[in-house]
Amino acid sequence: MNIETKWLKDFIALAQTRNFSKAAGLRHVSQPAFSRRIKSLESKLNCKLVNRLHQSIQLTASGEIFLNRAENILQQLELLSEELQQQTTRTPLVFSATHTLSVGVFPSIVEHINKLPFNVDTQLKIADADDCTNLLKQKHCDYLLAFSDPLLDAFHDDSILLTKVKMLPVCQANEQGDPIYPLSQSKSNVPYLAYQENIYLDRVVSKLLKEKANQLNFNKMLMSPMADSLKMMALKGLGVAWIPEFSLAAELASQQLVIAGDKQWQPELSLHLYRAKKMHNSDSFQEKIWQHFKVINI
Repeated sequence: MNIETKWLKDFIALAQTRNFSKAAGLRHVSQPAFSRRIKSLESKLNCKLVNRLHQSIQLTASGEIFLNRAENILQQLELLSEELQQQTTRTPLVFSATHTLSVGVFPSIVEHINKLPFNVDTQLKIADADDCTNLLKQKHCDYLLAFSDPLLDAFHDDSILLTKVKMLPVCQANEQGDPIYPLSQSKSNVPYLAYQENIYLDRVVSKLLKEKANQLNFNKMLMSPMADSLKMMALKGLGVAWIPEFSLAAELASQQLVIAGDKQWQPELSLHLYRAKKMHNSDSFQEKIWQHFKVINI
């Protein structure tokens, strides 16, 4: 059945005005052309929609039913058009993350997004932890993937806890498979591969080492802002590095690296997804995405 949407709009205008001349004026066509279009609609439906015997026309029983359906059809078409337009013109959702999280965790975020029943474009900005925090505060990103830092306490109510992550102290193994720099030998000197000062992971590890200062002597060998850089140095046997556990699966499985200390040396961090406060209304596309993130499994 080939029914034109303009005929639906014609019929609705006629039902509103109950007058062919007035309805034709609303639809910006001549009355004869308007009458032909109503007859064409009735012909396609094979039923009478209007009773023309009265001065003020009346809808037939079929016309009353069709009026309700026609209004619903046009409304659904309008909503569909708006949704498709949003899909076409929507700007990408911008995430920010450190290099470590961009490699170790963000792919899982993208994998989750790709399973959604609608298309989502994403963009990732990589920076150090404090710069990522500033991107969120200045609303230069939609979402921030980060460990729970006191600097982000103001965004706590606009965050989702994704998982807990251990920072594992790792180093090269000796021929027996034991750590060459064990953290169990009291008062020994341990070369320490440090994070760049004034970033969150450095604050976490420095706090731990300060608390354990009476047990071991740590000699800072070098600094880097990236966990992957420190991991490479640990693989060379240059010292102990604290690396997020998700970045160590391959190296620990192959025993290229081994864990140098027990649970007391393994601080646990909370990994959150943050968003800018009061950025999205409840009906926005971003809010729908946010609700999906609440069930993500990292």
